[in-house]
Parts: sequence; C-alpha cells; structure tokens
Amino acid sequence: MSEPEKSAQEELKDAVWEYTQKTVVALVLFGGGILAAWFMWGDAGRLRQVAKELQDQVVDLKNQRETLNTRIAREARDKEVCIRDLKACKQAGGAAAAPAPTPPPEG
Repeated sequence: MSEPEKSAQEELKDAVWEYTQKTVVALVLFGGGILAAWFMWGDAGRLRQVAKELQDQVVDLKNQRETLNTRIAREARDKEVCIRDLKACKQAGGAAAAPAPTPPPEG
C-alpha cells in the first residue's frame, strides 16, 4: 500500500504538472476577474464623456442664470429710478400735470 519509489524524472514531471495546473487555475481566475471588471466598468470611457458633457451643460446653465440675475437686477434698478422720477414729476407738476389720455372706446 505504499507508493512505489519514483525516479527523479517522474518527480520532476509531477512537479511541472502540479505547477502547470496551479498556473492554469490562477490564469482562469485572473481572466474571470478581468471579464467581470469589464462587464461592470467597461463603459467607463463613455460614462466619463457623458459626465463631461453634463458638467459643461451645468456650467453653461450657471452662466445663463448669472446673466439673467444681472439683467433682473438692472431692470429692478431702472424701475426704481423710473418710480423715483415719476414721483418727482408728480410733486413738481402738481395740479398742472395733465391727466393721462383715455383711449377711445372700441366698438
């Protein structure tokens, strides 16, 4: 029941076969990991491009918002100036100021 003695050549052959098996198993596992990573993150380049486009769109929208806020502030300032000038005209003209003309009735 004991194993018969092996020659040096057979031991070398068994050792090479054993390391070959271990190498094949390691390569299969490594390849499986690469394949799984590809399925999970394979489109990362495309996703980066989409993210860049969305970031550019956000920057453009922020610039538009800032432009519109500036226009709103300018219009509000102009409105205040107009209201102030109107009050000054009403006070200066008093009763001499002509009433606003009424539009003729349509019909």
